[in-house]
Amino acid sequence: MKISPKRKGNIYERSSAKFWSEKLKVVVKRTPMSGAFFNMPADLLVFGDSVLNEFVIDVKSEQNLLTKKVLQYFQKNKEDAQGKKAFLEIYVNYDKNSPYVLISREDFAKILIELDGYRKESQDNS
Repeated sequence: MKISPKRKGNIYERSSAKFWSEKLKVVVKRTPMSGAFFNMPADLLVFGDSVLNEFVIDVKSEQNLLTKKVLQYFQKNKEDAQGKKAFLEIYVNYDKNSPYVLISREDFAKILIELDGYRKESQDNS
């Protein structure tokens, strides 16, 4: 029996929410109806104090990692982020190393600058 694309998307969104919840020790849930009903920009909602609140998270399932369609999803995600950092989590069918995260270089640089600041602050306090 073939899984419908909508159901597959729901499965990936729940899997992603579970992953981020376990890794960052916060509650992460699927946005109901992928945000369509509430006009929300992301597929996942983060509850609690977490760096993840600074991101808009979109989850997609695709046959290939970088296609024009994926890049269009990412561009829309960036526009919907309204000043927040954004990333797109991509489940690539038939790839056991999947999922991957696509993030802009600018947002990645911001993250590295923050991490570098924390590292320097930690070293100064030692």
